[in-house]
Amino acid sequence: MKAVVIGGLVLVSAVAQAGEVVLDVVAGGLKGSATLDNKILPNGSKYVRLGMLLEDASKKTVSVLQESTYDAFGKPVRLLQRTSMKGNTATQSIVVTFDESGANVKVDQGGKTVTNLVPYPSGKSVNAATEFWFIRDQIANGGTKTYSRFDLATQSWKEISCKYVGMRDTKWNGKTVSANYVLMGDAKAYLDASGDPYLIETPNGTMTRRAK
Repeated sequence: MKAVVIGGLVLVSAVAQAGEVVLDVVAGGLKGSATLDNKILPNGSKYVRLGMLLEDASKKTVSVLQESTYDAFGKPVRLLQRTSMKGNTATQSIVVTFDESGANVKVDQGGKTVTNLVPYPSGKSVNAATEFWFIRDQIANGGTKTYSRFDLATQSWKEISCKYVGMRDTKWNGKTVSANYVLMGDAKAYLDASGDPYLIETPNGTMTRRAK
């Protein structure tokens, strides 16, 4: 269960950019909900909080909390991910802070702590300008951004490309809506004018916004 959650669905925080929304999650044999909150802070930085609670066919549940902070240019400042399963006291916590040397990783697994430094990728940008698409920055059709993003699952830098394709129709809440269509790596997102997601599709599953 943990590998499914960490491996793909948390990428949603990079393509959904505004306010707080609740989403229904379907990922293979897992179902549940996610709450996503994006905020621009007074100093121009951005805070993202994604909380997920999923259940498999045997009623086992896993919860994932991910928090991310970026400076005003999209450079990562701090990442946190906490994963726990109901009935299992061994919670996994990953905290990553970023300085001039790179990503400082601290993993706490059942009371055992491991640290590691992962240098920045040579010659690559790590500024996630896409974090500010729609919530602050307006993007022209066809606008693209390629950068290296720190992947918590593998604890390494991975280059990712994001493209704003333009407006597309999609089905949501029993009707057709016109949405901003964004591609980010293997993820596809349909966002409203404020950047809140209607639908997000990844190879691991889908996340669909609940109607209010």
